[in-house]
Amino acid sequence: MPEGTPVQGSPARRHYLISQLKRLRARTGLSQEEAAEEMGWHKSKVSRIENGKWKRLSGPEIDALCRFYTAPDELREELTHIAKAASRNRSSAWWNAYEDIPGGAYYPLEYEADQIFEYTLGLFSGLAQHPDYIRALMGRGAVPDEAERERRLEARVERTRSILYREAPPRMWWVIDEPVLTCQVGGPKVMRTQLEHLLELSDHPRIDLQVLPQSEGMSLNYGFCLLWIGDDRVGHVDVPPQGLLFDAPEDVQHHELRSNHLRAAAMSQERSRDLIRTRITELDA
Repeated sequence: MPEGTPVQGSPARRHYLISQLKRLRARTGLSQEEAAEEMGWHKSKVSRIENGKWKRLSGPEIDALCRFYTAPDELREELTHIAKAASRNRSSAWWNAYEDIPGGAYYPLEYEADQIFEYTLGLFSGLAQHPDYIRALMGRGAVPDEAERERRLEARVERTRSILYREAPPRMWWVIDEPVLTCQVGGPKVMRTQLEHLLELSDHPRIDLQVLPQSEGMSLNYGFCLLWIGDDRVGHVDVPPQGLLFDAPEDVQHHELRSNHLRAAAMSQERSRDLIRTRITELDA
């Protein structure tokens, strides 16, 4: 496991800040609107803070909010420091232009991860999707506006570039449910392009790609991702509209155990490549 702790202005620290503020508010029994009213703020302000919908976050405001929540002094000082650093470091990241699209809260955490495990069923991993495959997915009615589809495609391409093709990519393990290889999205031509793209990515030195055979049965009825960010662990379940992040130790530990089982049950990397080649050949027939 990687060593070290993320810097204070990092996405992982911002996620920690938000989760701690949610926990502190829940302890008071107040709703988001009630807490905002008690602070003399606009009724949506606490909601925006807890959902990461802010451009700049005031250290004094977080200090005051922590005092209102009667947070311990050490935690109050830590969260105030994170807020100040987060505001300084927030402006230049590529995902800031796409904060309103699905995945906006997840992208900065994924970008900072040292290690990534992802199990997918129904679709290929987001980072493994070819642009033609993404277009076909979005063209199936989920995003009816063409301009918005292109904008989301731009975000997805930038996401992939920033993770897979940077100087020091994270260590990645992808486990793909076998039926994904035969579920044609966009027709045979798009599917062939996607499978060839997947085969190329399987040679990436930082990616272990495995296929979970149908003979293993359904291990889970949902896909999930685990991120190792320094000493932090964050999980993500890709459900509409924005996905679900989790970091409770018992939830993370449970999914770590499941990830180990999935990797052990999946085909070897070479057998997985052979199966992908077979699927490509079948599409050519």
